[in-house]
Amino acid sequence: MPKKQVNKTETKIPPPKMEKITVLIYCPSDFLLAGILRALEPDKRIDILTVEKGTIENFMEAIKQLQPQVILFAHLEPLPHLKEICKAIKELIKPQVRTQLLLLGNIPSHEEIINLINAGARGYFDLNDPSQQLTEAISVVNKGEIWLPRDKMSSIMDRIISVVGRDMKEKTLDQLTPTEFQVLRLIGQGKSNEEIAKILFISKNTVRSHIKSIYSKLDTHSRLQLALYAINSALF
Repeated sequence: MPKKQVNKTETKIPPPKMEKITVLIYCPSDFLLAGILRALEPDKRIDILTVEKGTIENFMEAIKQLQPQVILFAHLEPLPHLKEICKAIKELIKPQVRTQLLLLGNIPSHEEIINLINAGARGYFDLNDPSQQLTEAISVVNKGEIWLPRDKMSSIMDRIISVVGRDMKEKTLDQLTPTEFQVLRLIGQGKSNEEIAKILFISKNTVRSHIKSIYSKLDTHSRLQLALYAINSALF
């Protein structure tokens, strides 16, 4: 007697949801903006919230209202107050959003790049780089990592580390408590506040308090400086 066949309903697993990266663009040049939009169009992860072409004041207001994940600040001409603009953007960013700033323009001197990163920028995209790398740069800074022109990355990072080492040569780790030392070491590994809290079994507020204390004791003003201090001190 033939066996009766049973129809099995196949369970289809839905494809993973694509995570969007919300981007706010500031670009007063229509010519440059057309190239940026063309470079970003193929990447479906990029969600452009708005494009600001007017005043810096309107741009700052858009940041406050939209709180994007990545700010792409593009300029053709050198801006004398770019460092101050970076600082002002940093002050507008809400900690829970973790907005990252990517600058786009003609690459400045190593010293100026260091100043801009210390002021709050997470990367600098050179106008001479291939346009198809722009989406990669946005993705990199969105993760909290640094983007710099690949052919200049090594020399710029060497310069940053030497500057940090020179500025901090009189400071020692003896000032830190054991927990602060562990927090500094984990920052050097690129861990976020949430990851540090889980590793050390403390709250995120406690992590922030420790970081504030480390800033004061080491006379530092940015997370990048702390990370580079940890690297330069061979903490891991």
